[in-house]
Amino acid sequence: MPLSRRRPFGTVPPAVAMLATAWLCLSAELAAAATNNLLNAAMDSITSDELYKHVEVLADDVYEGRYAGSRGGRAASQYIVNELRNYNLTPAGTNGDYLQIFDDDWRNVLVLQPGNDPELEKEIIVVGAHYDHVGRGSTDTSYGPTGRIHNGADDNASGVAVMLETIEALSVSGLHTRRSLLFAFWDGEERGLRGSRHWVARPTLPADRVKLAITIDMVGRLRDGQLYVLGSRSGFGMRRLFSGPLDDSLWLDFDWEVSANSDHWPFIQRRVPVVLLHTGLHRDYHRPSDDAEKVNREGMRDVAHYLMGVLMKAGNEERLPAFREMVRRESDHTQQQIERPLPRISLRQWPSNQPKPRLGISWREDKAEPGTVFLTRVVEGTPAAAANLELLDRIYSVNGENFTDEAAFQSLIARTLDDQSPEIELLVERDGHVRTVRVRMPSSQ
Repeated sequence: MPLSRRRPFGTVPPAVAMLATAWLCLSAELAAAATNNLLNAAMDSITSDELYKHVEVLADDVYEGRYAGSRGGRAASQYIVNELRNYNLTPAGTNGDYLQIFDDDWRNVLVLQPGNDPELEKEIIVVGAHYDHVGRGSTDTSYGPTGRIHNGADDNASGVAVMLETIEALSVSGLHTRRSLLFAFWDGEERGLRGSRHWVARPTLPADRVKLAITIDMVGRLRDGQLYVLGSRSGFGMRRLFSGPLDDSLWLDFDWEVSANSDHWPFIQRRVPVVLLHTGLHRDYHRPSDDAEKVNREGMRDVAHYLMGVLMKAGNEERLPAFREMVRRESDHTQQQIERPLPRISLRQWPSNQPKPRLGISWREDKAEPGTVFLTRVVEGTPAAAANLELLDRIYSVNGENFTDEAAFQSLIARTLDDQSPEIELLVERDGHVRTVRVRMPSSQ
C-alpha cells in the first residue's frame, strides 16, 4: 500500500472547503436578499395617508394644543400609547409601562425594539420626537394671536407621525437591527426640553448604553426636497453615516449650527452624538395657523423613508461615531471659513509658469470626517469638470481604495495618475447622495 500524503491536523479536503465557502457565500447572499425584501416591505407600508391621519388626529382641537401636563396633553400621550399597543415592541417606561411620568403629570412615552446581535444589542440608538405643543399660546410661547388653540401640526405632530409609521413599518415587516432602538415621545419640549432632560437625568434604560440620538422635530413642511440634518458634526464620521439612504426626492443640508432648541440638546450635554431632522421654519410656526391641511404629506413619507434607511444603516454598523467636542464651538461662520472655495479658474487661464493640472481638483480635509476630503476648486476644461464634479463634493475613495487623511489622498491620486489609468473611479457624496463618478483621463495625460 503506497504511502499517502497526510493533511495537517484539522484540515478538510479542498473540494469540501470549496463547497463550504460557496455555501457561506450563498447564505450571505440569501440573507442580504431577505433583508432587502423586508426593507422594501417596510418602506411600502409607510404611506402618506397614514402619516396624515396621525397629524390630523393630534392636531385636532380636541387636544387643545397638547400643552404639557394639560388634559389635552395627557389625551395625546394616550393616543400614542394606544397606537403602540398594536405592535410587538417592549414598553420602556417605568415599571414595565409605556409611560415615564414626571413633574406635574407630564408623560414621556417610551418603547424599545431590542437588537438582534448578542453584543451590539447592548448599545442603544434613541429616536425621539416631542408630542407636546403650546396649548393656547402665551407671550412666551406664541407669535400670536394668543388665546386660540395652537394645534402644532408641523410642530410636532409631523415628527410623531413619522415615528409611529416607522415603528409600524418595523413591526409589520419583521425588520430588526443589531443595535437596540429606543423610540421616545417626549413631553415638555416646549417648556424647556423638560421631557428629554428628565429622561437623561433619570433614564429608564442605562444611559451609558446610548451611542446615538436622532431627533425628529418639524418635518411636515418639506420644500424643494431640502431636509436639514443638524448636529452631524457632533461625532467623527457622522456625515458619512447619515449619507446614502435616500432617494432623489430629498437632498440633505448638513447645517453646522447646533443650539439648545430641541430634544437633541440634553444628549449633546451627555456627550452623545446627535442629529436633528428638520424641514425648516415657516410663518405658521407657534401660531394657531399651524394646521394639518398645510403639511406636505408626500414630504413626510420621504422623510420617514429616509429615517428607516438611516436606522437600518446606523443600527447595523460595526461601530458608531465617537463624540466630537468641537461641535459646541462651531457655527455657520465656521463652516463658511472652512469651506471657503479657491478662486475660480479655467485651464486656459492657468499660469504658464506652473504645471497644468492633470485631474483638475483642489481639496481640503475635514477633521470631523476622517477618511474624506472635500473639493475647494474644480478647474474648468479638465477631466474633473467634464465628469461634473462640483465644489464641496466629498470624496470617500479612489478606485475602491480608502485613505486616512489629506496626505494619503494626495499620494493615492498621484499614484493613480502616474499609472496612466484611462479612468479614475471616485466615490463621491453630494448633499447626502453617494454615487460613483468615473473621470475619463486623456490618453496622453
